[in-house]
Amino acid sequence: MSFLKSIFKELCPPVFYKFIERLHGTRRHHRINSENKFSGKVFCIGFNKTGTTSLEQTLEDFGYHLGNQGVAEMLLSDWYKQDCNRLVRYCYTKQAFQDIPFSLPETYRCLDKAFPDAKFILTVRDSEDQWFQSLIKFHTKLFSSDKSRPPDREDLENALYRYRGFGMDVMKMVYNYPTVSLYNYEYYTKLYRQHNKSVIEYFTDKPDKLLVLNVSQLNAYQNLASFLNVTVSNKNGFPWKNKT
Repeated sequence: MSFLKSIFKELCPPVFYKFIERLHGTRRHHRINSENKFSGKVFCIGFNKTGTTSLEQTLEDFGYHLGNQGVAEMLLSDWYKQDCNRLVRYCYTKQAFQDIPFSLPETYRCLDKAFPDAKFILTVRDSEDQWFQSLIKFHTKLFSSDKSRPPDREDLENALYRYRGFGMDVMKMVYNYPTVSLYNYEYYTKLYRQHNKSVIEYFTDKPDKLLVLNVSQLNAYQNLASFLNVTVSNKNGFPWKNKT
């Protein structure tokens, strides 16, 4: 969910917000039948910038209630300490979840143990290079004081997202800065590959629990609907959200 959208959702009267959401969804989609949709927890565990925002919007269209992204992102340090206690408690607040810390390596393991009936969606891009370039563009737009380059250490330490320095904490905890330089192509793409490989290997014996999803591919929307037991029109497709 975008930052502005989350603010609007918090401030807008719930009845009016739901009306706007339904109106928006009706204009974009036709014949969504989610009466018999999967009723367990749904976790989106693909790295950020793999179509997770489009997936979030689609899950809302399917009738899922998603967790508050801002609250979840504040559990970054818990993830770093490999402490899932607060994260598991938080997951009882809603039905579907995405972004940090759900998108980070190894989180899916504790979630699968805590919610054995849950389903997991691993979003991927066409290539690791495509993912990396998208990440660079997004961070430049979000954090950099000079839009001609990626953010530097000072930018990340002073960016006002969640709290001052959150961007730098992500780089330290997730991407091993300063041991690894900022936006090191080899390290970042290796981490992306390893995460995807580990997820797929983990669910090898539980294939009905995992969907590997590239939102740009033909029939990806229909494959997601089938995975969650939602009936949709063949004309439906993913909303193109948060394009960088």
